[in-house]
Amino acid sequence: MQPAPDLLGALDAMGGIPAPTPILIQPRILAMYVGLVTAATLATLYVYRGRAFIVYWIGSWLFFAASLVLLARGYADLRLGSVMVGLAQLLSVWSAGLLVLAAGSFPLGRLRWTIPMRVAAATAVWFLAAPFALPLMVVVVTGLAATALLFGWAGTRYLALAKRTRYVGVGVIGAGMLVLASTNAAGAGITLGAFWNPDTLNQLLTVNVVVSMFIALGMHVLVFEDMTEELRRTNRDLAQAHQDVKRLAITDPLTGCHNRRFFDEIHRREVERHRRYKAPLSVVFVDVNHFKQLNDTMGHDAGDQVLKAIGKFLRRQARESDYVIRWGGDEFLMMLTCVESEAQRKAAELKQLFDRERGIASLPDRIGLSIGVAGTSPEADDLTEAIRLADQRMYRDKLAPRVE
Repeated sequence: MQPAPDLLGALDAMGGIPAPTPILIQPRILAMYVGLVTAATLATLYVYRGRAFIVYWIGSWLFFAASLVLLARGYADLRLGSVMVGLAQLLSVWSAGLLVLAAGSFPLGRLRWTIPMRVAAATAVWFLAAPFALPLMVVVVTGLAATALLFGWAGTRYLALAKRTRYVGVGVIGAGMLVLASTNAAGAGITLGAFWNPDTLNQLLTVNVVVSMFIALGMHVLVFEDMTEELRRTNRDLAQAHQDVKRLAITDPLTGCHNRRFFDEIHRREVERHRRYKAPLSVVFVDVNHFKQLNDTMGHDAGDQVLKAIGKFLRRQARESDYVIRWGGDEFLMMLTCVESEAQRKAAELKQLFDRERGIASLPDRIGLSIGVAGTSPEADDLTEAIRLADQRMYRDKLAPRVE
């Protein structure tokens, strides 16, 4: 789109395009507005987060803005001006002190006011009384030096947090505060030295304004990083809780073995894997000898201890690819990824190992294991036939000593 001919004619008559009217920006006024806006946005975030360190931040920015308000205007009365300058230095020191407290309370610390209030009262006495007894330069140098020390302390603490948490916002805040510590220390040196240079102080103030903006940005980034991390922790806890609930749902609480519900969930999948990949699959049916007599003579508590010991024994002997299931009562079922002949050798090994470990577990001498083994046919759709056959062989094994 081209300009209208009459506009072009007017510009040509003026001899060019007039420059925009310059806007005078005072660094202190700009920094004051930055502090107020930052405090307001942080107050909004505090409604959602409710963290102590945000409260300290809000107070710090409000003190920062108030100190600039006092320094942004002139005072006709020298005494009043000295008091206002001392008050401005006091608020600046308090602002930096609150940042130190904020670093110590991140992320879940509580508000602490007892000791800080005592320190604040002591500094108030100094900065409000010193203008009446000391040169104004001493008050300003003291304020700048104290602020520099507190900014340096806070920056160091935030950088330590950045190393521990890996948060970007913490690093931005810490680096910015170290820069502010340097500029305030330089300001104290310029004020104290004989080479007083207002232009240099204004340049330092401009740097402080820019750095303060970056610190404000880092604070907001940190709040959102903290929220994101909390959501991640909550999701991890929920996932872990889900896993725990699922584990409890498929685990026998007495023996620690899997239960029948777990078997119902996985046995068809295991049969399908057995058929698809030609993987061997065998079942081992285990029954505890003389368990009913034990319950009748020694009580159910003794029986429970026996079942716990046997469940732990069977799980210890199983591989990661195997399953140990409490089938019911004193019966256990093992699903082994091996051929039937290997499963038979495993069954014989289990009986021998249990006979040796029975004394170690302090189990009654008459307690033993009867075991039946059956392999799964490649054409089988489920484990019903294999379990039935292993159950029969287990009963034959149980009766074998009586036959002899």
